[in-house]
Amino acid sequence: MMDIKDHGDWRRYKPAQLPKDAPANTMFSRRTSDHADWYDYVNSGTNFAISSIKLTLRAGNIVGAAVTDPTLLFPGDGSVLEVFDYAGSDPQADFGMKIYDPAARTFHDPPSPIMESPTMTELMERIAALEAKLGGA
Repeated sequence: MMDIKDHGDWRRYKPAQLPKDAPANTMFSRRTSDHADWYDYVNSGTNFAISSIKLTLRAGNIVGAAVTDPTLLFPGDGSVLEVFDYAGSDPQADFGMKIYDPAARTFHDPPSPIMESPTMTELMERIAALEAKLGGA
């Protein structure tokens, strides 16, 4: 089982008053459990380990961003995880678009889309219909 810390579920919000020098189009996110502001949380310097991988999860527990620098993340409307025992060299390639299973604390590839192939009989019927439209054989 991987060593993973869940930093909670985050939701976008608009503060009553923008912080000094914040552009008017700045986006804000806060944690649903305690309303901690993302910018305060990430910039405190105490909430993330330096060598860990930080991840954002979108709906369906799909990994969006996977980085070492938490200031590169914005949770928006999603969750933030931290993985401590990663030994790879490209976290985005290794975690991006994977599905997180919180019960097993694992990441896996999304299922392949199921493509139903037409039967030979169905293909022959389609060909016959097209030929009939074209006035063919």
